[in-house]
Amino acid sequence: MNKDVLLLGANSPEMQVLGARLVRIGHRVVSAKTPEWAQALLRVGGSRIGAVIVPSDLPAMNLRGALDFMRRLVPETHLAFLGAGRDPGPAERRRMREAGVQLAIFDPIDLHTLRFQLNRALAGAKPVRGRRRTLRAPADWAAVVRSGGREKQGRVYSISASGAYVALDQPWMVRSRVEVSLAVPDLRAVTAEGRVVMTSVPGNVMRRSLPFGMGIQFEHLSEAASVALLVYAEERFRTLSI
Repeated sequence: MNKDVLLLGANSPEMQVLGARLVRIGHRVVSAKTPEWAQALLRVGGSRIGAVIVPSDLPAMNLRGALDFMRRLVPETHLAFLGAGRDPGPAERRRMREAGVQLAIFDPIDLHTLRFQLNRALAGAKPVRGRRRTLRAPADWAAVVRSGGREKQGRVYSISASGAYVALDQPWMVRSRVEVSLAVPDLRAVTAEGRVVMTSVPGNVMRRSLPFGMGIQFEHLSEAASVALLVYAEERFRTLSI
């Protein structure tokens, strides 16, 4: 089960909206108005917290010192820090990065990207199962998936040069052969053939960290499309880092 998310600056309207969105995608949120309040919460239940969201306008004279103190309160727990609110620009990003804030969820952010970034943060201390073939990044594109004469509409949740996760209510079964057409911005429609390698559906096989849908491993994709998706993933991944 995922750990809780600690939300700093929770008295601001922007952070309250963000907290509600996190709850909507299945996270448990603990709110704190100030770093001092957050430190008190960590003393009591720090082992249950896995990520801390730091507003870009948090009124802290020594941000690095405040975050380092939080880390020391839970020395055996991996705490990931995410920057939220408005994008503060290069200088403030550098200050946040030097304080140990690594991931960005600055406004505006869609639910797919928000979910993806929180998954990255909360998975930071977990062992990686195997190695991914290529870098993944979040997306929110229209997708059409076809198999056996049937067609279903969905939305791309994450993408790489070797596969995609498509969010839809009734995915095909694992090992099904499918054709997927992606509405990639600034490109003609990308079509790939592949097979379903995992699903998330209601019930025992539901993966709470993912929207309902299926992971597709590409088996036939043009070289031009593969390169374009790789470039997209690399650029997107970079912009989502502080």
